[in-house]
Amino acid sequence: MTKQTLRADIAARVKNLSPVYCREADEAICRWVVRTDVYEKAQTIFCYIGTDREIDTLRLIHVMMRDGKSVAVPLCVGEGVMEARQIAGVGNLVTGRYGILEPRLECPVVQPEELDLIIVPCCTGSARGERLGYGGGYYDRYLPKVRCPTMLLCRHQLEREEIPTQPHDVLMDYFVSERGVVDCRAARE
Repeated sequence: MTKQTLRADIAARVKNLSPVYCREADEAICRWVVRTDVYEKAQTIFCYIGTDREIDTLRLIHVMMRDGKSVAVPLCVGEGVMEARQIAGVGNLVTGRYGILEPRLECPVVQPEELDLIIVPCCTGSARGERLGYGGGYYDRYLPKVRCPTMLLCRHQLEREEIPTQPHDVLMDYFVSERGVVDCRAARE
């Protein structure tokens, strides 16, 4: 199956997910994230802001701030290029050109080497850490710059055993669904 075919298949599945399932799965995923050692140790976390088809990460961002974490969110600054920008709260977010909440331009840039954990979105993913994004290449370009752990969030009903990958695809360190957390590095061994 090609990446494009798989994206179309997953998009159709997303439309058929019940709102109750999505809400309950998202709440469970957020609870699992904050129970991990990697979250506990992290001071600065880069976390995407979920769209309607993705995990609702706003609740997770609220918890991070309550826990005293420094939170950065993506700002798209060019075709396939994004930066991590620190926010002080959801009041720092505005609707961007793709209809996605993003940080205001005056929010400070957080350099890749300052990050302790990156929470990454996906169209689908696997417990081996394989990730299929949405095709924009933003994370494919950003992730090679970082040296911190990466965590992929994916509802179990969208999880796949195998994802078509290419040499530039970065494998994730952790995979989180409503069923729990998988250390992908161990799963690949």
